[in-house]
Amino acid sequence: MKKLYIIFIALLLLLIPVSAMAVGETEGETEGETEGEIEEQEPAAVTTLEIDDAHLYEGMDKAYKDGYTPTVKNDLATVVIPLIADGEINGNTITVTPNLGETSSSPFVYKNYQKTVNLADNAVSGGASVSSYLIRFDFSLAAQRYIGVFPVTVEVQAEATDGSRIQQSFTSYVTIKEGIDPNAAEPTPKPEKPTSQPKVIVSGYNVNPSPVMAGEECTVNITLKNTSEKQSVQNMTVAISCESPNFALQNDSNSIYIGKLGKGETTDIKVSYKTDLETPAMRYNIMLAIEYDNKDAAPLSSSGCVFITVVQPLRVEMETPQIPEEVNAGDTVPLSFQVMNMGRSQVYNVRIELSAFGLIPSETAFIGNMEAGTAMPGEMNVFIGTKNMSEGYEGQDKYGFTNGTITLTYEDSAGEEYTEETQISTTINAPVIIPTATEPEEEPEKAGQWWISIVIGGVIIAGLTAFLIIRGKKGKKHEDF
Repeated sequence: MKKLYIIFIALLLLLIPVSAMAVGETEGETEGETEGEIEEQEPAAVTTLEIDDAHLYEGMDKAYKDGYTPTVKNDLATVVIPLIADGEINGNTITVTPNLGETSSSPFVYKNYQKTVNLADNAVSGGASVSSYLIRFDFSLAAQRYIGVFPVTVEVQAEATDGSRIQQSFTSYVTIKEGIDPNAAEPTPKPEKPTSQPKVIVSGYNVNPSPVMAGEECTVNITLKNTSEKQSVQNMTVAISCESPNFALQNDSNSIYIGKLGKGETTDIKVSYKTDLETPAMRYNIMLAIEYDNKDAAPLSSSGCVFITVVQPLRVEMETPQIPEEVNAGDTVPLSFQVMNMGRSQVYNVRIELSAFGLIPSETAFIGNMEAGTAMPGEMNVFIGTKNMSEGYEGQDKYGFTNGTITLTYEDSAGEEYTEETQISTTINAPVIIPTATEPEEEPEKAGQWWISIVIGGVIIAGLTAFLIIRGKKGKKHEDF
């Protein structure tokens, strides 16, 4: 009996966890369903980038998960950041810009490090490859630098395929072990006589052709000058960039290297760009970031800018009314025009003029300014005179065949004038004179005679009636006798 009791208790203990598990599963299903409903209401996930911390790329001594730190060697600090996107990015490209901190304490040589990184199959340790955005910067270190740990923040900008903007930042820490100890007592500096450093400037440029028609290629010749009369410069690089996405650089690279530029000397560089048809008509800036060393190899920098003016091709069309083949002197012929701006730029001071011997317009048909893609009407009244009424006519005949032009004139945004001519002709005939009809002066007399005739007719009828009555009476008397 005691054994049966122990078995019964054991069975109860086994059943209790099973019941609890069933209850837990029911609650879990309810919670899961609730979470599912909430997830359906949440918006779509935003595309983000994250560091690939599992793989070892070229330039890295450790993977991020194992404690990667940037390397410092031969006066260069190398920072490697491999990024993986959890969604699709427009063009599979990202723009990366490093922030090196304050110039007063930073150990780095400052220059323009911004660049574009493409998605690629990058090699990793073990002979494999990973599809990632591999960011690598080799920062030159200043000759006079402090010991310490310095953050380098890389700003990443991109655009997802759904049009949303991606902006993230990733920070690495560069450890400088060789340099000036910031905690050491600073020696009293010896006063030094300041010396001016050489400056490199853009001393001139020309654009061919100028202005540039949208959709065409242009070449920019730029002259750089070392303004110093005492020092030469060396190891110069010129980085060229344009603010407009409508400009495509035709050079093999946007960086140009110049080994040396003597004191007071100049050198020329050539840059080619291709504009697309959608390029708006305006002036664009071409920026130059110039990096060079003085005679002591101290890094220096300067900048410059040149300008390229782009214009859109003008396409203005006019519907010209038909002039009658023959007209009569003294008539006035109304003319109606329709002008259409078929280009992508606004045109200004649109007007229509007519010139032909014997055809005298009342005025110029002035339309004014026209936006791109619009149509506007113009009106003109033309008096038909004789050919010798027009200034400059040397012929003898006043009438007959005459010809001339209808001229459409308009201007672009720079004030340059354009004209288009249409030939016209007609024959001027002598004026047609229609005689005016006059009423006879005897008309009133005829009206009076008509009334007289009526009166005379009435008298005759009355007399005839009286005669018949008298005659009738006489005949009655004869019968009585």
